[in-house]
Amino acid sequence: MEIQIKGRTPLDPRQRILALEAATQAICENVGTDPADGVMMLLTAAVHMGMKYSWKSAKNQLDHLAYCLGCATVAADDFFSLKAAPIQPPEGEK
Repeated sequence: MEIQIKGRTPLDPRQRILALEAATQAICENVGTDPADGVMMLLTAAVHMGMKYSWKSAKNQLDHLAYCLGCATVAADDFFSLKAAPIQPPEGEK
């Protein structure tokens, strides 16, 4: 697989996030999976990058990674005003 970035990479972090989101969705569509699978792809890639560029073992990074995920959630909410997921009633209740 070859990845080409055409045009300029956005300076705005929100636009870079949207570019990653679009690329992830395109990959999911190309292989015929639900775009929601991209969430696991992105999280796995983030952990892999953290492990790849850190001298610490994965076990010693768990708290840090959890903290980073919390910060990323807050940043995403600030950037994009996250909407709540619809609540599904328990099976048998409607």
